[in-house]
Amino acid sequence: MAVDYATLKKGGFMRQKQKNNFSLRLRVVGGNLTAKQLAAIAEVSDKYGEGYVHLTSRQSVEIPFIKLDDIDEVKAALAKGDTEPGVCGPRVRTITACQGAAVCPSGCIDTYALAKELDERYFARELPHKFKFGITGCQNNCLKAEENDVGIKGGIKVEWREADCIGCGVCVKACRQGALTMEDGKIVLDKEKCNFCGRCFKACPTEAWDTIHGYIVSFGGLFGNHINKGETVIPFIEDKETLMKICDTAIPVSYTHLTLPLYSSLTITQKLAKDSSSLSTEWAERNLQILYWRFITMADFKIDDTVDITTVVCPTTFVKAKVALEELDDGQILSIRMNDGEPVQNVPRSIKEEGHKILKLIDNEDGTYDLIVQKVGD
Repeated sequence: MAVDYATLKKGGFMRQKQKNNFSLRLRVVGGNLTAKQLAAIAEVSDKYGEGYVHLTSRQSVEIPFIKLDDIDEVKAALAKGDTEPGVCGPRVRTITACQGAAVCPSGCIDTYALAKELDERYFARELPHKFKFGITGCQNNCLKAEENDVGIKGGIKVEWREADCIGCGVCVKACRQGALTMEDGKIVLDKEKCNFCGRCFKACPTEAWDTIHGYIVSFGGLFGNHINKGETVIPFIEDKETLMKICDTAIPVSYTHLTLPLYSSLTITQKLAKDSSSLSTEWAERNLQILYWRFITMADFKIDDTVDITTVVCPTTFVKAKVALEELDDGQILSIRMNDGEPVQNVPRSIKEEGHKILKLIDNEDGTYDLIVQKVGD
């Protein structure tokens, strides 16, 4: 009987170079393991592996040299120790987190509690591409949140409370951003410079600050063959309910969520600059799905501009695309939304004849395509 390697990999069993041997990735949430879990892992490693484990870069544990014939026994033995396999491939991976406010003096949020909640909500969900969450407790960013598809960083929004202030100036010295100054015995907060680190609040001997513990969210981080730093394009999130709505929207259940128009992060940032008063469900559904589409479906590319030629016909389609390319600098990337039929048959060919580089043609499965083009020369 043929071995279903794809199913085994989906369930955390990764083929080794040694025939019929697997390295088993475990489900480890937020880097935390209990003594009971550690004992079970040690026992399985000793009995079914080669007596050692590998600690991964994403806080997981892998047990190498698990034999094909022992897989069922291994899963049963791990289950007795409250431990289970992780996942591989195109799905939501185990959530990573630093120790956060529960342990670390710098922590602004309970990272492990949030990691468990996100893991219970999303773990192993099927997606077009592997998807990673990373949670870090403060601006020290020990977990490198921006390397994840969705990075969540704890923060504290502060407002000075004059009635309780003794004018010692400790908060001014504690601020590393230069966001605080003392003027005529009063603290002045420059909100443009504040990065929500909370050092002022934590240093204050009289707690003369009103605070909101919340979240700074980045999108599109990628670390591997291609590297992309996640971008923060939405305002400070003040409550978990809104955070979960954003996460729900950033993880489409199927490809049907990936057929919205493509926008660059600049476009979304400009929209927020005009209307940053709220993060409505409508805003989240529209713009965060766009963000997800941009970063996950086309993680290899950073789109500099977009043009929609679905409302015109040939030869105007090519003319409009050519004008858009002329406005870009050499090396920049343009996304062209076009209809199926003549535009798809003619526009890519004409652009290539102009000397530009065709990077990708994506079928949106709604009668339109997105052509990704890099400008070459003038």
